Amino acid sequence: MQELQKVVNEHSKAIQDLQKAVNEHSEAIRGLQKAVDEHTKAIQDLQKAVIEHSKAIQDLQKAVNENSKAVQELQKVVNEHSRAIQELQKAVDEHTKAIQDLQKAVNEHSEAIRGLQNAVNEHSKVIQELVYEQRKLSVEIGSFTNRAGRNMEKTILMLYKKALELHGVNADKVIHGNIIDTLGVIEKDRVFEVDFYETNDYIYVFEIKNFADEGAYEQMLNRKKLFSALYNKPLKLFLVANYVRKDIRELLEKEGVIVISSVDFE
Repeated sequence: MQELQKVVNEHSKAIQDLQKAVNEHSEAIRGLQKAVDEHTKAIQDLQKAVIEHSKAIQDLQKAVNENSKAVQELQKVVNEHSRAIQELQKAVDEHTKAIQDLQKAVNEHSEAIRGLQNAVNEHSKVIQELVYEQRKLSVEIGSFTNRAGRNMEKTILMLYKKALELHGVNADKVIHGNIIDTLGVIEKDRVFEVDFYETNDYIYVFEIKNFADEGAYEQMLNRKKLFSALYNKPLKLFLVANYVRKDIRELLEKEGVIVISSVDFE
């Protein structure tokens, strides 16, 4: 009986040892299972990363292909630009030659202009001499009697008859007479000799000179003031002269006077 008990005890101890070993194995298995799970997850993560890398590589390959196509297109554009630059260079060369030809022509024109300028200067000198002689002649003419002077005024008026007609003037109707400053516009009761004529619409007033200077300007202003005060009709003022100073013409035209002449001089 004691022997049996001993055997049972030994079996119990063996069972306990086995149980302990089983527990240790279970613990080891759980550790292995955990490691396997971790490895599985790691493998899945790696698999996912590989897939992502594959997609990235495909995208990169696509981008490289697109870049290659873009490079080819750029090369084509560069080639076109090169051809365009060559054509532009050719055009520039042609323009350069044209400019040189134009410069040559301009130089020739400049030479011709200098020749013309010399001729104009010579003509101006001759004209100045003629004007001087004309002024001397005007002084001599001014010494004539009033009757002779009046005849000359009539002659000058008829000389420019066609020019006056362009302004609606009938030179044959112009009369020479006197007008009295009854209102004292210039000088009360002063008598002025005037050339004029009247229509239903206007008063036509004339100053007739061989040589128009400051005196003609002052006389024209006096006639404008006098007729404006004595008549209710609008005026049309004319200076008719063979020679008019340019500054006098400008002053008269500012006053609304129509200037008809042959020569303007400084």
